[in-house]
Amino acid sequence: MVKNKLAQVIYQVVFCTLSLIGIISSLGYFDKEFNQDFFLYYTNLSNYICMGFMFVALFVTVRKANKNESGAVNVAPTFNFLCVIMILVTFIVYNVLLAKEYSVAHYFLTIGNLLLHVILPIMFIVHWAVFCEHGKLRWFHPLLCLIMPLIYVVVILIRSLFVSSKNGVLVYPYFFLNVDKLGWGGVIAYIAVLLVIFVAIGYLFYCFDNWQTIRKKLRKQK
Repeated sequence: MVKNKLAQVIYQVVFCTLSLIGIISSLGYFDKEFNQDFFLYYTNLSNYICMGFMFVALFVTVRKANKNESGAVNVAPTFNFLCVIMILVTFIVYNVLLAKEYSVAHYFLTIGNLLLHVILPIMFIVHWAVFCEHGKLRWFHPLLCLIMPLIYVVVILIRSLFVSSKNGVLVYPYFFLNVDKLGWGGVIAYIAVLLVIFVAIGYLFYCFDNWQTIRKKLRKQK
């Protein structure tokens, strides 16, 4: 774990700068067209939340650096963990389920795509793994990681009952939420599988976070 405040500040500043570029991109600036549906995409919302967290972490880190305090980043460890899993959802769902719909050129040369779906998610997870304080998570925290994705899904599905694509409105931002094509059974099946996968991943991250405690218990059993 890196406790050097200068390294933390540099990393956080780079992340926040790239996040701002990513958010500008999500609004359609680089395409010279305002994207009125930006708020519907889980990618954008998850990146916005992670950016907000990182700005707070940067503020706290700078303040500690000015006081010559050392140590790991310890800003809201539980919420930080929830954000890690939330942005991991963005990374995995896009790269496994959605990226195949686009060309290689779009994937690597579209600045917003590369930042929001690849670079920033990886950077946020690395920040948590390398700079943040660990050993604070409880066994039920991986289950809490489902709250934000489920709220998003529920809001999108409720909204779909009141809007129509006939008016040129984006109803379903992702194919696996498209009730019209998949039916409720198909959508629920996709969501259920994704939730199981992310709970499993959440517990893997939980084990990483509590590795020191787990290792001590294993030694005692020997």
